[in-house]
Amino acid sequence: MKTVEKIGNETLLVTDGQLKYIEFECLTKFDKLLTHCMSTRTGGVSTGECSTLNLGFNRNDNREHVLQNYRLLCDSVGLDTDNLVVSDQVHGIIVRLVAESDRGKGFSKESDIKGVDGFITVTPEVAMVTYNADCVPIFLFEPVVKAAALLHSGWKGTLNSIAAEAVAAMRTLPGFKAERLIAAIGPSIGSCCFEVGEDVYGLFTDKYPVRALYKPLTVGKWTVDLQQIIKLELLRAGLLEENVHNSGICTKCRMDLFFSHRGDNGRTGSLAAFMQINADR
Repeated sequence: MKTVEKIGNETLLVTDGQLKYIEFECLTKFDKLLTHCMSTRTGGVSTGECSTLNLGFNRNDNREHVLQNYRLLCDSVGLDTDNLVVSDQVHGIIVRLVAESDRGKGFSKESDIKGVDGFITVTPEVAMVTYNADCVPIFLFEPVVKAAALLHSGWKGTLNSIAAEAVAAMRTLPGFKAERLIAAIGPSIGSCCFEVGEDVYGLFTDKYPVRALYKPLTVGKWTVDLQQIIKLELLRAGLLEENVHNSGICTKCRMDLFFSHRGDNGRTGSLAAFMQINADR
């Protein structure tokens, strides 16, 4: 039997036996239209630095363990692994529209999806997948036109406005309205832990000169609030304040629950985010 507890703003922790994963209240109300989740590090079969629910094939892990982890999570959530679509993620801002012919690309069959850090779909049962282990997963859903987007936003993608890029691409969809778009900003490295040097700090302050987004640490070091910058980008792109939901959860602070690239000094597994429009039920 599954249990659910609230662990952050609009953020739910679902427990199914040993398996744990994240859902968002703002999206679960569309559960007939949409399936979504974000993995944790708990409930899989991987060992060592990838223990236990690693979903990254490029980590220091056995491929069969990774495949079994996918099967465990997808069975619990209600996704078919044959429908998964995976990108190679290059910390860019290219967002690609995916459809029925893309099912399985990057997971169960060869892929021509290259240099992509986000997906958009209006096609049922195309299960979009992005990876993170501190980077920010962004879930977008427009319930009237049944359009979904899933984004991987690292600091470079955040700086270069991948969230705004995705909304701009979605505006080309017939009937789409940004004011109906629901956004969930998932667990990722928080302003408490995302420390940068003077060069990166300068890039952000040039584009986002909002003092509240930064805190000084030692000489030449600051923290940057990526989650709030993404929220600001989404609001500028036309989303309504009440429709942008930031989990407020830091993956480095919650290493009991999440893999963290910085917290684990790069020797870690990978989390994954999943989003699919459901076929008519």
